[in-house]
Amino acid sequence: MTDSQHSSVHQEAASGRASGPPGAPSPVLGPGLLAALAEAADALPEWAESLAPGDRLDADLALDEREFAVLDALLRERFGADLGALRAGLDLDGLAALTVGDLAELVRR
Repeated sequence: MTDSQHSSVHQEAASGRASGPPGAPSPVLGPGLLAALAEAADALPEWAESLAPGDRLDADLALDEREFAVLDALLRERFGADLGALRAGLDLDGLAALTVGDLAELVRR
């Protein structure tokens, strides 16, 4: 993902378009993506519903490599999205900065 793609996701979240009623999932984050995140993290659906576009996969969600592998397989199967290729194109700072909103952008392509 390029810097401009990262910034468009972050601008969308910051602009308020990513927000909704308190406690409601963000409209930017579709239910399929939230379900995949919950399944990959072996978490309850309620956990995924609390996620925001700016949440970082590494630092905020604390996904480990096994969970990333499961998430990659789920995103490929359900959306035809290649998380592995996205991650392979990022440097360490990019990997650390990868967010739930970036995943939403990936699955929308």
